[in-house]
Amino acid sequence: ASEGRPAWRRARGPEFQQRAQRCAMAPAAKGPGVPIGAAVRLHDLKAAAVLNGLEGICTGWDPASGRIHVKLKTGEIKAIKPTNLWRVASDRKTEDPEAEAVKKLFRKYDTNGDGIIDQGEFKTFMSALGLNLSLTKQFLDCVDRNHDGYVQYEEFVDWVLSEDSSRFKAAAAPRIEPERPESPASPASSGPPEIAPVGDSDSEDDDPQETKDLTTEDLREVCGSLPYGWPPEGIKIVNNMRRRFPDFKVQRVVAVMKQQGFHGGNTIQAIRKTGTTEVEVTPPRAITHGKSGKRAFPALYQVRQGASDIDMYDQAEPDFSFRNLRSGRLEPAGSLKPGERFKIHEARRDSDTNIVFGRVYFGTNTERPHWVDLGKELNLTRTAMGGDLHFAAAE
Repeated sequence: ASEGRPAWRRARGPEFQQRAQRCAMAPAAKGPGVPIGAAVRLHDLKAAAVLNGLEGICTGWDPASGRIHVKLKTGEIKAIKPTNLWRVASDRKTEDPEAEAVKKLFRKYDTNGDGIIDQGEFKTFMSALGLNLSLTKQFLDCVDRNHDGYVQYEEFVDWVLSEDSSRFKAAAAPRIEPERPESPASPASSGPPEIAPVGDSDSEDDDPQETKDLTTEDLREVCGSLPYGWPPEGIKIVNNMRRRFPDFKVQRVVAVMKQQGFHGGNTIQAIRKTGTTEVEVTPPRAITHGKSGKRAFPALYQVRQGASDIDMYDQAEPDFSFRNLRSGRLEPAGSLKPGERFKIHEARRDSDTNIVFGRVYFGTNTERPHWVDLGKELNLTRTAMGGDLHFAAAE
């Protein structure tokens, strides 16, 4: 009787247990955030803006310059900084029917269209598959290997339904942005011609300009009046679609959202069917451990003496996003003065800019999280409060 059930219904009990155990024992991934062989799109180049929007394949990594070699469709090879590359999502037109059935179930929980669900939603879904709580925890330990509380469900489903061990390892391995591998074919061994880097320098002053998210006011200026039934999280869905589908016009995003009942997960799938380019979106990663290997947060910090005030922003605000926080487009709920002590409950690092954001609580309300811009991590030792992670704005 079990043979007549879909694979995702059969893949439970001992088989799921074995996959979770294999995943838990899988070695940590080593490599650039964009791996060799991946399809990528160039973006936000300043000195060579004419290349923005072009696509190619990563062919090598130069650890000396910190650049990835990209072979463009024209045949040219350019050396590009990782921050100027988006990874193009794999073609999903030939999606396995069983995989799509499972993703559709996950998608109903992804109301804002960011491609991730939290642990509570994940447990609810796994319980619906008939898994006991202890087994669910094993899966969480597997798919949420950086323990940031979120699961990228499409990658998870690809892993669950994969029968091929190589596909299994690829899906199980986390992305680690800062660490870079040695090139699989180094210039010394293969003797390719020297590849000149694209004009942008390697100084921080030449980093890509941070893309701003839209606010509800911005959206009204572009689209006019918003459709009837526009939800409070509507602007978050729009911004998530803009990141994922950079060529898809905002007006079309809003139209598709309306057709899909303003549901983010369904909007992703509807836009994907149009064939527009999709890039992989990596949410800010949680910083869980310090240099000593101990858990880093919650921890007590203080605003650096002589530094500017640190503004606090309410996560519940309709236009809230880390991009809008960083660009000063939000109204702060309060501020912390130089020398003032405060507790950071959680910290997340943006994968594109390496800016770190900290979750704090403002006043006595512990049910309404606020976020602060901590700046980049500094290479210093102990902090004033005894920790081992320093940030530009707090120690």
